[in-house]
Amino acid sequence: MLRARSAGALGSGMALATLPLHALLPHRLSVELAALILAAIGAIYVGFALRDGRTRALATEIIVAALFLGAAAIGLTVDPWAIPAAYFAHGLWDAAHHRHVDTAMPRWYIPFCALYDWVFAAGLALIWLR
Repeated sequence: MLRARSAGALGSGMALATLPLHALLPHRLSVELAALILAAIGAIYVGFALRDGRTRALATEIIVAALFLGAAAIGLTVDPWAIPAAYFAHGLWDAAHHRHVDTAMPRWYIPFCALYDWVFAAGLALIWLR
């Protein structure tokens, strides 16, 4: 079982490992890939809520996943900067699961995903500014 610090380091490392691909891709393709992954990340929490089994947890996670799907769509159609902003916001959503949102999930996943989201958001912004 991963400890919070190890999980956070792993999440950060995975973000750093995936960012070079975005540096190599044409901007539009990078936007599309980042939007697709954002939508998938939101859906993971729906899976945790299904495993949790409580209707309230499922409803909450579906609503929030829909918001992140909407942010990905806005990033694709209106303003790509909605995507790094949504990754940052998703990290806050991860952190909220530590004390305020009680969907059952592995405790290590919270720091893993939060750190992935925040490092990825910052790295993506730096890449897109080039």
